[in-house]
Amino acid sequence: MSATVETSLKDKIRNAVEIPILTRCCFCFPMRKGLVAFAYINLTLTVVATTFLSLYITAVRNANVKELNSEYPRLIIATTAQVIEICMTIMFIVALHKKYVVLMRVFLYFEITYSVVGLVYSLVCISEESANELFLMLFEFTLQIYLAILIYSSIVKMERDGTVKYTRDRDPV
Repeated sequence: MSATVETSLKDKIRNAVEIPILTRCCFCFPMRKGLVAFAYINLTLTVVATTFLSLYITAVRNANVKELNSEYPRLIIATTAQVIEICMTIMFIVALHKKYVVLMRVFLYFEITYSVVGLVYSLVCISEESANELFLMLFEFTLQIYLAILIYSSIVKMERDGTVKYTRDRDPV
């Protein structure tokens, strides 16, 4: 009895929420090329941000300013989150190149969870420049939702076709 209730609840949720299936990345690039580009850009920007954050933590630790010492735990949490994101992005790049649906699904769940937790964390730690920070947070959240929809579309396509089939652009001769 409980199995049918769970199944019907899942079916109700699936029928109530309709996630679009995209066929192109940014409306013009092929799906795989766009996801690979997103992954490499994300990895590059995350490594750069983590490097600068680590340098800032070193400067805060070496400075003897009391106001900065209260910021130290927040910076450690942010750096830890960045390192986790680097590891997951590397896993996603491997999943894209090897076409592993399971790893792509793991990254999809991570991306959704990371986005929601990051948005909540950012809203809690918002400072005086609230308009600029709020715009940046919402822009980043919107971009992460778009990326999650792209990943979901790619997973659906891979499961439907058995593998992702791409056509190669031929040069006119």
